[in-house]
Amino acid sequence: MLIYILSFAMTLCFISVYTLISLYLSAAWFRFFTPGIKLSNQQKVFSFLTIGIATVCWPLVLPIAYVKLLNASASKF
Repeated sequence: MLIYILSFAMTLCFISVYTLISLYLSAAWFRFFTPGIKLSNQQKVFSFLTIGIATVCWPLVLPIAYVKLLNASASKF
């Protein structure tokens, strides 16, 4: 019985962490698409699709984006 409770608690913890990080990242990425930027309607749709896909797949997207950021900063020096 204790194993089932611990298993449920760990699953709930993983889901909570995944959801919290997803919400944080979607809010951070959404700030890049402020109303001051002039985008066409098609570009806005593609931007929101990109944010949605990146939010769902953040365990893959975040390390790839970080490596690209490191490569870009290393090429400046």
